[in-house]
Amino acid sequence: MRRQVVYVASPSRLAGKSVLIISLAQLATEKGMRVGYFKPISGFCVPNPKGELVDEDSETMREILGLKTGLEVCPFRICGGSFLDYFWGEDPSRFRNIILESYEEASAEKDLMLIEGAQTLSTGSFLGCQAPRLASFFNADLLLVLKYESDFVVDEALQARDYCERWGVKVSGVVLNRVEENRFKFAREVVKPMLEKEGLRILGIMPEDRVLSSLTFREIYESIGGDLIAGKGGLEKPVETVLIGAMTPESAIQYFRRVRNELIVTGGDRTDIVLAALEAGASGIILTGNLRPSVKVLPRADELKIPMLVVPQDTYTTLQMIQKIVGKIRPRDKTRIAAARKLVQENVDWEKILNF
Repeated sequence: MRRQVVYVASPSRLAGKSVLIISLAQLATEKGMRVGYFKPISGFCVPNPKGELVDEDSETMREILGLKTGLEVCPFRICGGSFLDYFWGEDPSRFRNIILESYEEASAEKDLMLIEGAQTLSTGSFLGCQAPRLASFFNADLLLVLKYESDFVVDEALQARDYCERWGVKVSGVVLNRVEENRFKFAREVVKPMLEKEGLRILGIMPEDRVLSSLTFREIYESIGGDLIAGKGGLEKPVETVLIGAMTPESAIQYFRRVRNELIVTGGDRTDIVLAALEAGASGIILTGNLRPSVKVLPRADELKIPMLVVPQDTYTTLQMIQKIVGKIRPRDKTRIAAARKLVQENVDWEKILNF
């Protein structure tokens, strides 16, 4: 059997690559295929229980597929925004060779290799390791996942196609993800034909899924850390929307009540905003800058079971940290794994992707 290689990439972050890859891996395994996984470059790492920096997506796939512990499935981990000093003066071809050697080991005796791209198509360009170039090295089908944030997704798709073709790589298909309910019909009846007229094959349109896009306060707490000062009884509350508390208390209470399952991020010195969030029934409150509110609000948070977390970061950094964990699927998260699989089975032509 000829080995099939599918490189799943995206022009932007948080598009849903992992959701698609996890589901494809499960479906292919059930068809009797020996499935492997590889992620050439990671731009976001977290410490494991031993304190080592690892790529979370790779560790999740390693466990789901039962891959060997010593197998290097993510050879390059670029952590943080300052990394060029490590690579400065080095021969880029050396790093490409390491990636290719690691890939050969990871793909040994596999019928299907699923390769996950980094944050964007261009990540790794300074090493000559941008996604389309690596896809050509691996002789892989390049599948693009795009998050449908607005109708500008059409421009994003066409620009991504042109970028890939600059490296002599043809995009094998496109999956549009996280399409809001009020745009789903439009995406199917207007956007899909428009892109197909431009030569792009649309292999799936996936709607926004609340199970996959929401978090619990506990997940946020475990990921970003901080000091939990109240409301421990509400750690399992769902978080669907993140709001910044930077307005007057009167405006805040009206604003907070328009949405549900909201997480409020504000400075700890804004006791007025904290009280408004408590009375609006927020799912949780994060206080930034290591600033703590008046102790008078803590008993009320405990009574309402609204968790309150103090973090050292500023509001902007805190928001970025939360965004990085939205949609993350962990190996033991059976609910999200099942939701991802259902979403892909019902909305993606996965049999075409896997050539069944």
